[in-house]
Amino acid sequence: MLHNFTPWQASVFEGWQADGIASHVVLVKQSFDFDEKGNTSLMEPCVEIVMADEYSGDPTSEPLVAVNEQVAFKQGFEVYGNFTAYPPKGKTARVIEVELGLAANDTPIIKKRLRLTGERKWRRSLLGPVATDPSPITPTAVCYSRAFGGKAHHDQSDYSLENPIGVGFKLKNKHAVGQLLPAIEYANEVLRKPSHQVSVAGFSAIPSHWSPRIELMPEIDEQALMAGKYPFKTSLASNFYNTAPTDQQTKQVFTKGWAFSLSGLYPLQEYGQQQTVELPVLKPLVQVANTLTRHDIDMHCDTLVIDSDAQCFSLLWRGHINSDNVASSSNIIVAEQGGTDAV
Repeated sequence: MLHNFTPWQASVFEGWQADGIASHVVLVKQSFDFDEKGNTSLMEPCVEIVMADEYSGDPTSEPLVAVNEQVAFKQGFEVYGNFTAYPPKGKTARVIEVELGLAANDTPIIKKRLRLTGERKWRRSLLGPVATDPSPITPTAVCYSRAFGGKAHHDQSDYSLENPIGVGFKLKNKHAVGQLLPAIEYANEVLRKPSHQVSVAGFSAIPSHWSPRIELMPEIDEQALMAGKYPFKTSLASNFYNTAPTDQQTKQVFTKGWAFSLSGLYPLQEYGQQQTVELPVLKPLVQVANTLTRHDIDMHCDTLVIDSDAQCFSLLWRGHINSDNVASSSNIIVAEQGGTDAV
């Protein structure tokens, strides 16, 4: 039974570790508000734990809006979230750049810059298809439906494994005229010709049925699955449950002094201003109490989820213990350490 003596969200569930060991996993979710000066305060109640992937509609044609957080393990640390890009206030802008960063004691760990362009279409020219001038930009959701990808215009069964819901995938010159160009791209990698390809650009989590995550799925052992045993024929990759784009992941261990930064992604910012928010370090104290013994569960913070429009973020702490050490009568206790530097 779970006993949560903190203001945070907590859950306990069973899961398989990468090596096939059955474990009980404890997840603690801490949520915080932040303001334009970078000050943070604990949200009460904290944002609820997401127990299954959530989509805005059909998963084959709509983006992922919330990620299953009840997974057994993750590799290192990752950051993802829902963001809106904001053009300069009171000005007409057709191209803007936005940035998401993560740093440890002012040393950059992640620095990802994207370019957003107003609506453009391919048009005819003497030299072949060229892009129209972009329309003025309004506040724009940074989502994969506006990034490179999608289905081939001439063959709907041929689609981008990295982003099946995007635009501009495998366009031939004769099909390109009137078709949209991607509105969200890497700042240093933009689409020049319809037949070219560029990397999928975004800050949001990647669904499990998209590349590169789908390649990590091992073959299922149906007999073991039916018997309630480890259900795969091989071990799981250490990053099997990581959901952020690979350039938003790090193998560094979360500790005091980490901060995230936003540029162009915060409604109260001036364009070009960088908003920096230091991440609180509140390591949960978690124990499994049996009749005669107690086991400590070492908790690690492995995920940062940001919602810039709501001006909040969540930190996910995860730990596990071999299921052999947990009985039906066991009590799992989640408490506060009593300080902010206990990592």
